[in-house]
Amino acid sequence: MTDLITPSQNLAQKLEINEFFFHPHDSICPHSSVWGDFNFSLNGILEIQVGERTFLAPPNYGLWLPPQTSHFCIAVEQPTHFICIRVHPELCAYFNTSPKTLEIRPFFHALVKELLHHQSQPDLAEYQHLLQVLLDQMLAADCYDHYLPQTTNPILAPILDQLGQRQSFDQSLQQILENFQISERHALRLSQQELHLSLSEWRNRAKIVYAIGQIQQGSAIKRIALDLGYQHSSSFIEFFKRYTGQTPLQMK
Repeated sequence: MTDLITPSQNLAQKLEINEFFFHPHDSICPHSSVWGDFNFSLNGILEIQVGERTFLAPPNYGLWLPPQTSHFCIAVEQPTHFICIRVHPELCAYFNTSPKTLEIRPFFHALVKELLHHQSQPDLAEYQHLLQVLLDQMLAADCYDHYLPQTTNPILAPILDQLGQRQSFDQSLQQILENFQISERHALRLSQQELHLSLSEWRNRAKIVYAIGQIQQGSAIKRIALDLGYQHSSSFIEFFKRYTGQTPLQMK
């Protein structure tokens, strides 16, 4: 990917990094730009509405929006430190032409923070190099249609509704499916067809969204672990770190 920009070009003119701070339930009116946008949260969960679709962006995922994509943002429940990387139309040709969820790592967060620190000196060689690394990271990121996809399928939709409820987190998948008189095999087939995820993976992501919200609201780690069906906090911490790259305490 490093051959996309020649040394004579100035990446600082093609990538802009903006940071915002949302209070609970703050929103941004629908808008679009001739530049592309990559939106993600350094802290908190971002909810982004694009047409009829609602995208969730916890700290380990961001949302790529091509140019001229109308969208608006709502911070979910807790204060949110929000980053928008604006991408020049020339570079947008290397990204998807439809909204996508990109997986990001703690290194990406650290890289953005370092760039924000040096933003007042955009002509420095170090800043240009960091921008190139940032671009490479975005282009190489694993890409998904949605972090927590939804469906209107009359069989699957009520199953997802129950799977995503806190009161059901301590039940096994088999116990929940018994309420719907559907075999696990049939449910898995529907999930792969409609969501491109297994039900177990969808449920794990729903648990992560819930856990992040509770962490930001100051809930005790032990309490969150019990809510999610873990008898021991250590098991929850291992699960959380596997999905986010951070421990709950680090995120807090």
